[in-house]
Amino acid sequence: MNKNHHINVNFKNAEAKVKANIVLISFKESDNYIVYSPHLEVTGYGKNEDEAMSSFNHCLGVFLDYTTNKKTLHKELNRLGWELKKGSVKRPRKISAPSMTDLAMHNQQLKELLNKHDISTIQKEVAIPV
Repeated sequence: MNKNHHINVNFKNAEAKVKANIVLISFKESDNYIVYSPHLEVTGYGKNEDEAMSSFNHCLGVFLDYTTNKKTLHKELNRLGWELKKGSVKRPRKISAPSMTDLAMHNQQLKELLNKHDISTIQKEVAIPV
């Protein structure tokens, strides 16, 4: 994956935002490039890396918009292994993503992906509305 890729999600709502680091995994499958975040279970794809990253950014924006509007973001993050600390459950002040080791232990598809594909990874910061 080109190190120049950045996550730029134009997500706005009245809620506060907390920044968190997530890992993006990039690989090629058949004729498509895939960008996948195991921290959020969000995937994008395209005919090249730029298209895949653009698709990922769009899907991440849809995920955040949908779960925020439905008021299920915290429940979804908890399901994915995130820790929401300090403050109240509805308004945490600190969040942390699960480690890649924890993710791989609980996600068989991720484990297979890490073992069977030629992948590249980068870590990026993303704003999570809380």
